[in-house]
Amino acid sequence: MIVKNLRLRNFRNYEKTELVLNPRMNLITGENAQGKTNLLESLVVLSLTRSHRISSDKQMIRHEAEFAEIGCIFEDGTDKRIDVIIHPEGKTLLVKKQPVKKSSEFIGLLNVILFSPDDMGIFTDAPRERRKMLNQEITKVSPGYLSALSGYQNLLKNRNILLKQEHPDIRYLDVLDEQMIGLSVKIIQERRRFVSYINSRMPEYYRNISGSDLTGVIRYLSIADESDDIEGQLRDLYMNMRLRDLEYHVTGNGVHREDIEFDLDGMNVTLAASQGQKRMILLSFKLALMNFAEELSGKTPVLLLDDVLSELDLIRQQRLIQMIQNRCQCIITATEYPSFLKQHEITEFCIENGTIVNKTEGGLL
Repeated sequence: MIVKNLRLRNFRNYEKTELVLNPRMNLITGENAQGKTNLLESLVVLSLTRSHRISSDKQMIRHEAEFAEIGCIFEDGTDKRIDVIIHPEGKTLLVKKQPVKKSSEFIGLLNVILFSPDDMGIFTDAPRERRKMLNQEITKVSPGYLSALSGYQNLLKNRNILLKQEHPDIRYLDVLDEQMIGLSVKIIQERRRFVSYINSRMPEYYRNISGSDLTGVIRYLSIADESDDIEGQLRDLYMNMRLRDLEYHVTGNGVHREDIEFDLDGMNVTLAASQGQKRMILLSFKLALMNFAEELSGKTPVLLLDDVLSELDLIRQQRLIQMIQNRCQCIITATEYPSFLKQHEITEFCIENGTIVNKTEGGLL
């Protein structure tokens, strides 16, 4: 998967620009607060239909502009065009210039894997943030998972409304429970597959980047144990929790309460890892995500590395670049051009206050 060009209009601090990208390595340089991260954010929006930084779409519209537009042409066997138009009333998604009604028809057409300094919070964030990340990555390559997750969330909302009633209809509660159990089985199976696949690749990436023999993995904190009878376990769980749910008027447990944990040599990284080790665990996780996407979709995602090199020593910088340079299209941001990268074939763009210069070819974009 290769992004050929990226078009921005009234997005963040960009008035109007178009970027023609190198199919392999691209370096975006510039001082802080000039728009480097904004550029990567636009690609995340094109992948997920939403930003990884904020919850309000309107904040992405340039000051005093009426709308923002993001678009790209990418190649994954054939050329495809996708666009997102953000306006005060919401956003419009277009594929081949035609609007699509459901975000499920848009999400994952372009798959990008982002490493951002903000990701470091994933270790100590509330479980919902790790679930969001888990759901996001599976959703991009599994429409069936997205359908099951959406269905479960709708049922959960209806169940909580029912539980808040003074005299809930128990027969209707039984129906909702059975429907939620069916969808939960599918969700747990997909999450198990995801964790199993990540852990088949992540330890090797960690060892290669860090140069150590320690093992970095993720652990699935599921409401079901590892037996095959997920349905039976969930039925027992819902029945055992029913009196509590009726008392507190909310669904206290389910797949919406699950979590994952990052471990280093069998210990939670929040207890056992240094900041440098956490960064390398996260990088190895992101690289394993690329394998997961390739396995399920047959397409290699675009890798976005936001200011990652400055946080690694030179040896680990070189190891990382060696691992990715011929594997995928990569867009890296940095405040300056790392000297060791000059030996690689790379296109450099320099950003100053939303204005981009292709320093490899010269000239304003």
